[in-house]
Amino acid sequence: MTFWSRERIALVACAAASALAMLYVGFFQIHKLDRLACPLFGSGCESVALASFAWPLGMADGLLGAACAGVLCALADLRGKAGAAALAVGSLLWVLLNLVGLIEMASFGAYCFWCIVAAILSLPTAWLAIRLARQPQEPEPA
Repeated sequence: MTFWSRERIALVACAAASALAMLYVGFFQIHKLDRLACPLFGSGCESVALASFAWPLGMADGLLGAACAGVLCALADLRGKAGAAALAVGSLLWVLLNLVGLIEMASFGAYCFWCIVAAILSLPTAWLAIRLARQPQEPEPA
């Protein structure tokens, strides 16, 4: 069995797409972009990105989300049981963080297309991470 299986490649693709979506929101939040395109929700993306809940610990959540998804891409490169467990736990935390974001958007009354895309992509990311964790692991190279 090859290390870079279809499941692992799909996981990295989903996590990378999530990272790009959140990076786009993050660039708007730190004023590197003047406008934020928001398919389906009008100005909802900008409203959500500028809301107070979008700045946990005083940092733009778009950049934090991009970093989290980037960490998942890096964890996908780890071999062994510890790497597989870290990837599974990290991906489940990513689902939880996206769920909290969706709840915050619902209570705020506006929705961000890019945040919803990242949340939707977190589900196959977690599913693939769990599948990878359940597969026999290759030993770490010496």
